[in-house]
Amino acid sequence: MDRTLLFITAFCAAYCLDLILGDPQGWPHPVRILGKIITFLEEAARKICHSPAGLKVAGAVIVVIVAGGSAVAVFLALRAAYSFHVTAGLILEIYLLYSVLGGGDLRSHIARVERPLGEGSHGKARSAVAMIVSRDAGSLDESGITRAALESLFENSSDGLVAPLIFAAFLGPVGAVFYKAVNTLDSMIAYRTEKYADIGFFAAKVDDFLNLVPARFTALLIVFLGLLQGRAGDSFRVLKKDRYNHDSPNSAWPEAAAAGVLGVCLGGVDIYGGKRIERPLINAGGRHPRCTDLREGLVLFRRLSLTVFILTLLVAWWIRYGEVFII
Repeated sequence: MDRTLLFITAFCAAYCLDLILGDPQGWPHPVRILGKIITFLEEAARKICHSPAGLKVAGAVIVVIVAGGSAVAVFLALRAAYSFHVTAGLILEIYLLYSVLGGGDLRSHIARVERPLGEGSHGKARSAVAMIVSRDAGSLDESGITRAALESLFENSSDGLVAPLIFAAFLGPVGAVFYKAVNTLDSMIAYRTEKYADIGFFAAKVDDFLNLVPARFTALLIVFLGLLQGRAGDSFRVLKKDRYNHDSPNSAWPEAAAAGVLGVCLGGVDIYGGKRIERPLINAGGRHPRCTDLREGLVLFRRLSLTVFILTLLVAWWIRYGEVFII
């Protein structure tokens, strides 16, 4: 089997594994290893650097070490594995691609919110949604729980599923792991707080840059999928009007497109650490979300997942068949 078919096999197998298994707790996972490395480097940087400028430089160095080091390690590991035996290389390639995909895990988390919410068990639904959002979930009603879950689902649809598939299609496991490393850095040291404002500055900027295309591609695909519900026009209207109604330059794109398809209003007032935070509304004319919207949101996400997989698979085949990128 030639290298192109090996990669296509790994790409398909990784997507199917993510679809079936998600991210089982307790399994070895590269992201957990990255997390420990990032924590170690952050602690070391804070001992050495104390000024805002120093922390910014340290943050940039951490990004280079973690993201660059991950890419080099994957490249060398794949070369070594394929040199040893083609089966070893294929298994490693499948595992690496599977490990960067978060669609199955995201879908499972949202389903764990939807099930108890549909049964009227708001307490269990609050506990489940608290696992995936940072806002205070203790006082959320049905609408608040649903909104939190929908915002998490579609904000993360880009960086958890679409972006990794795009980077894998164009740059293989090396590019996909590089992206995942940057995304992990963003989630760990790029919080918009005084503590992380400096050390996480570079990670946040790099993550924003890497997600520019995937977020917009995700939003446009959601608009396209809105055709199935006769809501593509509403989706595009909300996207055009509210695509920047978020602190992040990327997050509101898929959220706005999905809000238009579902006909719901997202954003608004939330409580974080006991403090009241008000975010701009997305689709202000939409209704308050309810449990049935979460079911429809999951259906939309499944369609998005399959559509992106097919498109990126075709791109991956074309690129490698044309011998543009060969690892």
